[in-house]
Amino acid sequence: MPEIDIEFYRGKDEEAFLTAWEEQHGTLSDEEIDQLYTDIAQAIDHQVKSGEHELGKVFEYKSVPVGKSDYNTFHGLYLFEQA
Repeated sequence: MPEIDIEFYRGKDEEAFLTAWEEQHGTLSDEEIDQLYTDIAQAIDHQVKSGEHELGKVFEYKSVPVGKSDYNTFHGLYLFEQA
């Protein structure tokens, strides 16, 4: 099974997400951030494939908005942009 990954369009999109995440769930180490992104990638992939999430809408993970979602088929990754 190919690895699923995520990326943010801009650094400020990622910063906004991490700030919101840490406000609700606490500060993360670099390793914990990597694991969080892996968990988000698996969650959105499952929800997109099962029809629970539609690309172009804001995706939330554990009650924190990750951003408006998109998918890059060439690179095989989900992209997020703050709404």
